[in-house]
Amino acid sequence: MVETSAAIQPNVSLEITGNVEKFANITPNKLILRGNAGEPIIGTITVSPDPKYPFKVLETKPKSGTDILAKIEEKQENNTTSYIITVENLKKDPGRYYDVIMLKTDSAVKPEIQLSVYGQILEALKKTQ
Repeated sequence: MVETSAAIQPNVSLEITGNVEKFANITPNKLILRGNAGEPIIGTITVSPDPKYPFKVLETKPKSGTDILAKIEEKQENNTTSYIITVENLKKDPGRYYDVIMLKTDSAVKPEIQLSVYGQILEALKKTQ
């Protein structure tokens, strides 16, 4: 809806159509870290640039960083580059959280990619004797 200053037609509805193309293949599209408090909880996200929009990842960091640690590894295979982001849970207490990993790229088309990370930390398992 577009608002104008015209007295005859102050509101105009616009319809926009176009093709949506993938900039990169991201697997999974959101990472869920679920496990028991006190145990290692680690997951990975793979980011593969689409050949039409090649880019390099220059920097990676969690937006908040209080509950997760992220490391990136560049992988070359069959003349293509992909990035493996390993995410480690830092939360010690049971509870939930959400954070975003920010990937800074060298692309003018998409200089930043955001990766969603959800955490669900359960009560520590009781040790039986």
